[in-house]
Amino acid sequence: MSSLKSAPILVVAALSHELKQLRREAHSALALLETGEGVANAERRLEAWLEQQSARAVLSIGFAGALSSEFQVGDLVVAKSVRGAAAAPDRELLAAASRAGLNTPVRFGTALTSDVILWQATEKHILANSLGADEIGFVDMESTAIAGVCARRRVPFLIVRSITDLFDEDLPLDFNLCRDHDGRVSPGKVMKAALLKPGSFTGLLELRKRSELCADRMAEFVGKLTPLILRI
Repeated sequence: MSSLKSAPILVVAALSHELKQLRREAHSALALLETGEGVANAERRLEAWLEQQSARAVLSIGFAGALSSEFQVGDLVVAKSVRGAAAAPDRELLAAASRAGLNTPVRFGTALTSDVILWQATEKHILANSLGADEIGFVDMESTAIAGVCARRRVPFLIVRSITDLFDEDLPLDFNLCRDHDGRVSPGKVMKAALLKPGSFTGLLELRKRSELCADRMAEFVGKLTPLILRI
């Protein structure tokens, strides 16, 4: 990373909500990029950004579903490997993450990427069966795209997620039915689906509360990690 000392650390997230707290803090060493959900959106937006600018490192943050029963809501998990990707997260960045020194423990596991939102516990259980006996993991929708683009661009990367939905629970709605043509979840479609299933409102409010907690913890982690990356 020595040749890119003046370049920013690019923090990438699928959703604006995942970056909200970091936008408030406006750290001069960071650049922020919202990609939208899914592999195609993440790949397209990250490629376009790196085509125009240089990054010292790419730090992918966001929410994820637990693929291990030991995870609790708000837990932070760093991917030490990305299933299906040719490239692995940077060793120096992984070492820095282990020294971040949060009050919340930082775990290390495997990132698995899904093309669809796994909204039922049974779907997470099936995917979790592909993990090794001593392996913990999480599922998101962008990790392989981030790893692929960074490998092609030869940019060191790290993937960090905060757990919003647990291994044995369903999401309140099938959010796949609420996605637009570009793969993003439409708030308007979510509201219409919730009106047709009034019992989902309690779950949606809980999910929003969890997302606030996770976003705050992600921002705290990035704040602790940034000075460590700048020393590499």
